[in-house]
Amino acid sequence: MAQSNANSVATTGTPQADTPAEARGPSEIDPQEADIVVTGIRSSLRSSVATKRNAENIVDSISAEDTGKFPDNNVAESLQRITGVAIDRSGGEGQFITVRGLGPEFNTVLVNGRIMATDNDGREFSFDVLSSNMIQRTDVYKSSLPQLQEGGIGATVNVVTARPLDGKSGFHIAGAAGGIYDTLADKLSPDVSGVASWTTDDKTFGVVLSASYTDRRSQNDNVNIGGWILGPEGLINGTASSTGLTGTSLINSGDVHTPRDTNFNREDNRRERINVAGAIQSQINDSLLLTVDGIYSKFNVSQRTRRFGLFYTPRFIGLQTNANGTVTGFNRPGSQFLAANPGLTDPSLADQRVTLSQNDNIVYTYDRDTESYQFGTNLAWDVSDRLKLKFDASATQATRRQPHQFIVVGTLAQTSPRFDLTDNDIPMVSNLGPITDPNILRAHYALNQLIDVRDKGIEFHADGEWKVDDGIFKSLMFGAAYNQRRKTRNLADNQDTLCTYCGYDISIPANLVTPYTLDGFLDKASGSDLIPANFFTFNPADILSYISQPSVLAQPRQGRTAAEQAAEAARILAIPGGPYGLRNRPNARLDVQEKVVAGYLNANFGGDTWSGNIGARFVSTRVTSRGFQQPILSITVNPGDDNLNFNFGPAQPVAIRNSYTDFLPSANLKYELTQNMLLRGAVSKTVTRPTLTSLGVDNSYGGRITNATSGGGNPLLRPFRSTNYDLSYEYYLSDVSYVSVSGFYKQFTDFLESQTLPVRLAGFDFLDTRTRNGQSGSIAGVEVGGQYTFDQLPGALSGFGVAGNYTYVTSNVERAQGATTNICGYNGLSPHSANGSVFYEQYGIQARGSYNWRSSFQRACFGAASRPENRAAYGQLDFSLAYDIDERFQIYAQGVNITNQYVNDYSVLEERLLLLQNTGARYLFGVRARF
Repeated sequence: MAQSNANSVATTGTPQADTPAEARGPSEIDPQEADIVVTGIRSSLRSSVATKRNAENIVDSISAEDTGKFPDNNVAESLQRITGVAIDRSGGEGQFITVRGLGPEFNTVLVNGRIMATDNDGREFSFDVLSSNMIQRTDVYKSSLPQLQEGGIGATVNVVTARPLDGKSGFHIAGAAGGIYDTLADKLSPDVSGVASWTTDDKTFGVVLSASYTDRRSQNDNVNIGGWILGPEGLINGTASSTGLTGTSLINSGDVHTPRDTNFNREDNRRERINVAGAIQSQINDSLLLTVDGIYSKFNVSQRTRRFGLFYTPRFIGLQTNANGTVTGFNRPGSQFLAANPGLTDPSLADQRVTLSQNDNIVYTYDRDTESYQFGTNLAWDVSDRLKLKFDASATQATRRQPHQFIVVGTLAQTSPRFDLTDNDIPMVSNLGPITDPNILRAHYALNQLIDVRDKGIEFHADGEWKVDDGIFKSLMFGAAYNQRRKTRNLADNQDTLCTYCGYDISIPANLVTPYTLDGFLDKASGSDLIPANFFTFNPADILSYISQPSVLAQPRQGRTAAEQAAEAARILAIPGGPYGLRNRPNARLDVQEKVVAGYLNANFGGDTWSGNIGARFVSTRVTSRGFQQPILSITVNPGDDNLNFNFGPAQPVAIRNSYTDFLPSANLKYELTQNMLLRGAVSKTVTRPTLTSLGVDNSYGGRITNATSGGGNPLLRPFRSTNYDLSYEYYLSDVSYVSVSGFYKQFTDFLESQTLPVRLAGFDFLDTRTRNGQSGSIAGVEVGGQYTFDQLPGALSGFGVAGNYTYVTSNVERAQGATTNICGYNGLSPHSANGSVFYEQYGIQARGSYNWRSSFQRACFGAASRPENRAAYGQLDFSLAYDIDERFQIYAQGVNITNQYVNDYSVLEERLLLLQNTGARYLFGVRARF
């Protein structure tokens, strides 16, 4: 059963999952660790309230209610029930967390007090790689301490796995076997896990091992628009039925917001996860405790998307806009329209030429094959009654292999397709013509790509505590740390042959495609009955094999004669690896190495009604970014197409170094107003380093004549710095029930964000997007939380309890003049977020219903088409239910997003749709056993 809103704090704050309670001083013992086997909701809540009340700093926590039994199937989905925490989902599963309005790149995530490598391009940690069955507790540190790893301006999160000497002696085993049913995919998937532990009777030696396996099949239906282009558009002054138009009908609009495309997508996903975690502990003697632990994760995601898409480029017929400048309707020319208006195809019109609209059948494949591990050893040494030392060493690595294909088989429209933005949830596309005729299909764009990512690190810690107990001076904590991390990313693709067939000239045999129907597509959304539900799908390998044939490559197209195309085919066939083979792109290589040396001092003080600590952390960071730079020699555009083709010069190696130091003071104070009321205060300085992806020397280029884009790294970025203030009031009604109110304020400098600026390259105007410093500002907020159990009610009613929280965050942003054309706040910041739960525990029944909600927020200041990208308010209802058959066996069921809520993204205004997505509801069920 899930812990609804538990909050706990390790009283001196540093994550010490590698050091059990027996090896710590009295001030360090977390009551939650006194017995690792927690039984039931109330026991878990009671332990959490005790640790919250006794803490010296501000930490919220979620803990397992029993061995291998974390509140939710996904760790991030449990964390969203903590005050101030919101999550982002992937395939309906929690993946990233936002704390107090700051996104995943601004939160440090540790596993057992150590950095764990991540398969993401940056530092942000993907919680979906970890099964919840191996997690014993997850702490969210909201106020800083000198002994805490720097890097988390939002929060530092520590995921704690089980330790054998924290549990009961003897041999114990617990397991669960069940299934996961995804309503949208209508598939049942296996979900099994187990935990085994053995500890000697004298608790001097112990072993614990956990493992899990999940193979989830799911579906994601969505309609998306790839951005709204801001600027003047080329128009045709007429209607779709006009005849005899000439070049005098070609005019330009003022600045408007035009949709880039409209796509109807069905994604089929398979998410296979294998997790193993273990620990060995030996109490060598009364003063030495040795811990060796490790965690391994293999998480593979396979995604296949079938799409019907329309891509919009100028010129537009009869373009209509509303008062906001949003384009609400237009036609794009078809072949019948141009046949009726031959004057629009006059070669003398040059760059004002009118191109035909396109109806595309697309297959998009994306795999994310990851492996990650962390292993370490920890030695806790009680030198004397006053002096305690701890030494920790660990290594970690994560890899990601990401093959990706994007294959387009389409037609040049015969009729003139129409786009209409109506009051419906889904924009309407119509007048598409014969899109279900396989005999008119043509080859178009074909991308074959492979991304390889490797993140590798080592880490060493030496920590100590000297107990003084001299008046108000209680103890002095001290330590030093060193960590080294290197992240590399390599890209291989067929960039030089992407547009070999972009002119829609070459037929695709009908036997290579299959009819496809979007049945039940977004059926809760208005306008779903008007979508183009029938189109074609295909096997990408079959298409690539066909268009790689020499005889097909030699067919004349894009204005070339037979001889000219034969020469072009010979050039393409001579490319190493063939037309669609993978070729390394040196200018896209990312190679960033970071070395960090840190030291700290922290003094603990206390009196009869108060306690606190004050100290500082000193950090020196050195970064080396390596890679290759390739000059653009030329950019060409093939006849009958507007895609940009790049010709690069030789790759030249480059290395850029950067370094900086930070002094990070902090102080925490707790004062007992009465026996049941506490007042807390905290002040600190914190930093978040630039995410590793942003620090590369890599560059990328792409786009079309009307939308040329570039991006890459910025190796000289400075860290993002914050000064933080916290104040909290807590009132404890009992050992389980409490209410709390807290306020926080963060003042920022050198804020890091993705910015888009215009640049001129090889005669073309590009919009260059990359991370830059420059912005300052602040975040302020209020958190209200509490929980209450109705123990005083008679009989069955005493099993009820409630928990809830609400967070309000406001922000202020100050940017350098001219730094951006977009007016934005902070990415990931929802002004309002809330979570409410009702739970019941009695007569062997454990039940909970929870509703989690967050208001609309900005996902990216420079998102699709370099415009602000936002997500609409979203609320999700979950439940869990379990029944204890006896003290060994339990049956359970959980439901996630049981009301089947849709995700809705938009550009600036809600009328400018970017994404309407349905991932369906998810149900988990099975049986648990323990012996």
